[in-house]
Amino acid sequence: MSRGQQDRQNRNQPRGRRRDPDAARPLRRPVQSYEDESYRVVYVAAEGEKTERHYIDLLNKTYGEREKFALKFSSTKTKSRPTKIVELAIRSASAPDDEKWAFFDRDAQDNRDADIPRAMRGAAEAGVQVALSHPSFELWLLLHFQQFTSQEGGQNNAVMRMLRGHRDAKGFEDYGRGSGDSGKRLDGQRSESLVEKEREKTAVRNARKLVSACPHGGCSGRGLQHTPIPGPDTESYADWTRRSGHAENCDPLKRDPSTDVWRLLVQLGIVEDEAATG
Repeated sequence: MSRGQQDRQNRNQPRGRRRDPDAARPLRRPVQSYEDESYRVVYVAAEGEKTERHYIDLLNKTYGEREKFALKFSSTKTKSRPTKIVELAIRSASAPDDEKWAFFDRDAQDNRDADIPRAMRGAAEAGVQVALSHPSFELWLLLHFQQFTSQEGGQNNAVMRMLRGHRDAKGFEDYGRGSGDSGKRLDGQRSESLVEKEREKTAVRNARKLVSACPHGGCSGRGLQHTPIPGPDTESYADWTRRSGHAENCDPLKRDPSTDVWRLLVQLGIVEDEAATG
């Protein structure tokens, strides 16, 4: 059988969920199944139309060609429960075995505590990876410039203050203060600040150290590797959780502070695998 015939056969294979526990665990869709076989397509869902969308655009623009990936972003447009974001990630993908990520925050101000554990369990069952930020996505931005270890109980004020005031965070002086999209846009000087001097490596290193410093005490950011992501219904919640370095019984509401956005960068090859030193 020729390579082309084999590729066509692979594309024609049914991609339904495998429920046989003895069956081989399906990984993310093979590159051959995409229209452009040279690119890895990853679906990312988040709430709102501002910061996360602009950040995903930045990753595509800066690293997509180099690492051969395309991130497909969708959002709920308004604040939504984390379970809704997980559902959006599933709906947005073209097939069950597509690689899917859901971005959401702890955000103590909108009473989502009961929904986050449900969202995490649902994501694990559906093969969706979660990038939870505690207290907010802005913590991930701040980690590009400095470490932050203060427990804020889901409040964002200190993170925002330090992000605006850091001397290397060019363009962030008025971040979050403008009207409409302008207040939290990540373009121009802001985007340049995030990607210059390999700051994404600093952010990943700082985020991994926070895993090791998790108040739970049984979590570790050491030795987490870039490994293929299994499809839906193929791994336990414990195995799914270990991908973030957190223990199975680590309450996500108490991972203060933390952010899992670093995992996406490692999975995409933007930052090479390395053992955390924290």
